[in-house]
Amino acid sequence: MKIRKNKIYAVITGDIVRSSKLPLARRKRLVSNIGAASDRLRKFFGDIVPLPVDIFRGDSWQMLISDHASVVTAAVFFRATLKDLWKSGSIDTRIAIGVGKVDFIPGNRVSEGDGEAFRLAAEALESMNKHVRMQCVCSDKELEKNINVIVHLVDAIAMRWTDKQALAVSGAMRGFKQEEITRLWDPSITQQNVAKHLSKAKWYQVESALDYIKYNLHKL
Repeated sequence: MKIRKNKIYAVITGDIVRSSKLPLARRKRLVSNIGAASDRLRKFFGDIVPLPVDIFRGDSWQMLISDHASVVTAAVFFRATLKDLWKSGSIDTRIAIGVGKVDFIPGNRVSEGDGEAFRLAAEALESMNKHVRMQCVCSDKELEKNINVIVHLVDAIAMRWTDKQALAVSGAMRGFKQEEITRLWDPSITQQNVAKHLSKAKWYQVESALDYIKYNLHKL
């Protein structure tokens, strides 16, 4: 992939929480679900996800976001989609975000890339404590501190999403109206039930938080 020299990118490195405890059949299904979540992310976020999500070591994944300000929004959508696709039981992922320049990405394998954003994503993963599953690191440490206050609050909410709440949120993030979201279920559910799922997921608060994060990351 051709990288623009002075452009700011975002790299997300993630791994699935407690995946080693899953039986073999479910670990195989997990890889399939990560791929499906990648496809859905690229379909609805278009050019800001220029390459497929790269899966490595079975439960780890990495992606490149070309519009760095939208990185947390993309990460939350991916997380919600994974929860929705899993359905039976709970699944979640840690999300470490690095915002900075990228030196190179050979071919289409994000995990083989290098540069500031990759190193910051690794730093975010290493510095994440056990109570947090989403963290952002960038060169502006004051901005990073302020952003992470909101990121951690969004993370705390997302940790509690059920698969049904995650499905409703992923529909809202695609810009669907509640009537359209009802048809994401098979069979479809009522609009009132969609509204309840969105309310319990604290979607309207999360939406405002994501707008705040995007506005401030634009400053980089």
